[in-house]
Amino acid sequence: MLKQQQAEHDIIKAYGRIIAVCVLLLLLAVLGFRHFNGVPTLVGHSMAIEHNRFLHVLAMVRSQWMTSGRPSNLHLDWESLASNMQPNLSQASEETKASKSSEAHSESETYDSAQAQAGNVILMSSQGFPELHRVDVQGCYQLWHQLLASSTKDLIISYDADNQICRYVAQNEASISYQHSSGRVIFLEGSD
Repeated sequence: MLKQQQAEHDIIKAYGRIIAVCVLLLLLAVLGFRHFNGVPTLVGHSMAIEHNRFLHVLAMVRSQWMTSGRPSNLHLDWESLASNMQPNLSQASEETKASKSSEAHSESETYDSAQAQAGNVILMSSQGFPELHRVDVQGCYQLWHQLLASSTKDLIISYDADNQICRYVAQNEASISYQHSSGRVIFLEGSD
């Protein structure tokens, strides 16, 4: 009888441990699901932050343009920040050979090198908004680097010539659109 009670006690103890492990696994599954479900929204929040930065930089550039006597070119003083964002070109060129989107990235990297040498001079419209040096995708890359001094490697950049709009799209389809003729900036949230 004593052996049977000991065996029942051991079985109940084992079942208790199994239930505790199941509860712990369930808790970890819920926490893991919430964590990994929230990762795509971080990209959208990142674009929202970049949108906010873009607006503040545009306001600052326009203010600097007005105080400088409304010149057609404006030299921005943060090229030292832009040079800190330079990718390692030899490493980046090896990585960019692997995909189709690498062509756009290598164009951006080529621009980065030229930008560091030329200084950060932007064209200004008569209304005080930054304009593109080149009216194409490369001009949109250049404007992003000049104004925000941040990497474009995770962005898909396009240019709409009909509406004069640069569009910067993140992986989750959140986007920032800049119409250089009017200075209008539009942020669209992506799909989560």
